[in-house]
Amino acid sequence: MLLELVFLAVLSPAVAVADPNIQLDMMVAKEIVVEENGQEVTRWVEAQDIEPGQKLRYTVQYVNMGDESATDVRIENPIPELTVYVSDSASGEGSTIVFSADGGARFDPADQVTYEVAVFGGGTDRRRASPERFTNIRWLIDEVPAGTSGQVSFEVLVQ
Repeated sequence: MLLELVFLAVLSPAVAVADPNIQLDMMVAKEIVVEENGQEVTRWVEAQDIEPGQKLRYTVQYVNMGDESATDVRIENPIPELTVYVSDSASGEGSTIVFSADGGARFDPADQVTYEVAVFGGGTDRRRASPERFTNIRWLIDEVPAGTSGQVSFEVLVQ
């Protein structure tokens, strides 16, 4: 039962969007290596089962179902539990991508993400976060015209 719950937690992260006319659909694929014509080739297949060390790609497809352009669209996804973000793997054409290392309280570009730590003697200090510490990803899209679609994605390694 625990393995099944872990599997579901890794494959089913929550996604939030800031516009009610934007419909989202998430897919999760795992990276496999197959042999073709004597050479190893990397392929992405539906992630029906996972193991530690595997790389997963989360792809969120979005479509504007409304009659007007959606502006200032925000798509947000937590990094699933028991995984770590793969550096520089987030993508989304026409989007600005920002990250959080504190559960989504604060977002910044990847090279400016920080987190807070307690320091000896009281108080706190902010430190630069490596991609492995990222907890959330947010894509900011200026405009999604009515009836159009796109996708955003990121990759993680399963712990």
